[in-house]
Amino acid sequence: MTDEVVVTVNEEWLDHIDTVARRLRRVGMRVDRVLELVGVITGVLEREHFDAARAVPGVAAVERGETVRIPRGENQ
Repeated sequence: MTDEVVVTVNEEWLDHIDTVARRLRRVGMRVDRVLELVGVITGVLEREHFDAARAVPGVAAVERGETVRIPRGENQ
């Protein structure tokens, strides 16, 4: 099964976040965004590849992303 994922990059790898993203692509992640300022990479990954992604140098955490829905206001 494919999940949206949020990858947190170790602080000491922030200057090399593009390298981390490239390595995540090699283990099967479709990288959608590289958020350099906050050290986060988002994308899509098969669950069976989570452990491989966690083993990428510079990766602090791999977590399933969650969609937050905000209800419409009364005036909308």
